Amino acid sequence: MVEKSELGANWEGFIKMLLNRLDIPTKKDILSLHGRLDKLEQLLYQKQPVAKKKRTKPTIKRKSASSIVLDVIANHPEGTNFKTIKAATGFNDKKLRNIIFRLNKIKRIKRVKRGIYKKA
Repeated sequence: MVEKSELGANWEGFIKMLLNRLDIPTKKDILSLHGRLDKLEQLLYQKQPVAKKKRTKPTIKRKSASSIVLDVIANHPEGTNFKTIKAATGFNDKKLRNIIFRLNKIKRIKRVKRGIYKKA
């Protein structure tokens, strides 16, 4: 008859061989990986030296074309004509006419008479 210790040793050897052949990680392997992950996390969360930020030029906010036209019209409380607005803004005729149409439509300016506009 076979002794228990001899049977147990063979059984443990069989299990180890089976785990090894099937690439199933053991508890020792999992603990080793866990330790390595802890080290990596510690490295990640350590304070990294802060790189100096590049100084950027302050960005200049550009006004929209509509707000430029509205400012020109607002500078003339009695109203101004198309020619004056065109000279002050430098916009072409079509763009300026579209802007004036939109500003009139949303009631930001009003037409005093043909070609004369003032702020509403």
